[in-house]
Amino acid sequence: MAKMKKTSRGIRSPGSRAVRQVTCLARQNVQKVKAAVERGMHTHHIDKFPATFYRAQPNGAAVRKAMSIDPEQLANIPATGKVQVPLRDLPASVEVPGGLPPHLIIRFDRFITHVNQKRLRKRWDDVLASGARHQPRKCDANRSDNNTAFHFGIWEVTSSEPHLTAETTNQTPQAITAIDALLRFIGDFIAGKICSVFETHAPEQWDIMQKAYERVQRVLATELLARPSLDFGGAFFAVAVKEGGSGLVHIDWHDNHAIWAFVFAVGDWEGGEFCAPELGIKIPIRPGQVFAVLARVVAHFSAPVTKGRRIVFTCFTDRLTVLHANPAFVTVVG
Repeated sequence: MAKMKKTSRGIRSPGSRAVRQVTCLARQNVQKVKAAVERGMHTHHIDKFPATFYRAQPNGAAVRKAMSIDPEQLANIPATGKVQVPLRDLPASVEVPGGLPPHLIIRFDRFITHVNQKRLRKRWDDVLASGARHQPRKCDANRSDNNTAFHFGIWEVTSSEPHLTAETTNQTPQAITAIDALLRFIGDFIAGKICSVFETHAPEQWDIMQKAYERVQRVLATELLARPSLDFGGAFFAVAVKEGGSGLVHIDWHDNHAIWAFVFAVGDWEGGEFCAPELGIKIPIRPGQVFAVLARVVAHFSAPVTKGRRIVFTCFTDRLTVLHANPAFVTVVG
């Protein structure tokens, strides 16, 4: 067995994972990546910051009361091409919280190849066929009328230190093998590209995530050696997977205000647009696209999927994983 090497960022497995990290963090020409993203960009300008629930305590009922809307009343954003909702163009009179990245939302086009979409769907089907079990928990009425999402990876939602989610560990050996294959595929073919766009478009927040990454690698060194599929290079630490969408307007209260969640979907479907009532828009997330959003800031829901099968992957980092590694980091108004 190849010997594991301890680096300045912790213990890391050899081979392709090390190559992926180098590719993720060193190979990209930042200016070329930024220029490529800007070309053909659809920009949706906003004239106010969506601050209604920025400082609010978690209250799903209040969000639904204030933000519920028929998706048909929202303006359509083009289904193809790159999309951005920038903060830098807001009027000078608008108060914008400090510490946020330059964009509320960015949608990247042609991010996942058609071949890799098929492979990703196959690995998800393998997880289902393995008999992977949901862990008992209360239905999250803040998000949807069902609780079918799996949560794989690492978080600190109910702890003072990072740990593997129950649905990552409390499975049969067959299910763990299938889960690891799914996560390994995301790590090898998607997470590296997310690392690159994250570092390029939000360098301050990327540095914060790297501190969280170093802490997670230190605390969970043994677990990551046993299951290297859980290492996503610091772009995110957990992956939620479900079919369909979250039909109730909600805010992701466990996220950090300043850290993007990344969403992508595979399948063949109609509907399912990302709806942001406070922004007055709905944005399609089509196969091959990756969608970055400040999900703790932007109230959102999915329009109904009217036809076909839609498998949604949300790659995220909970707020405690960020804050415990960056205790001085806060987002404030002004």
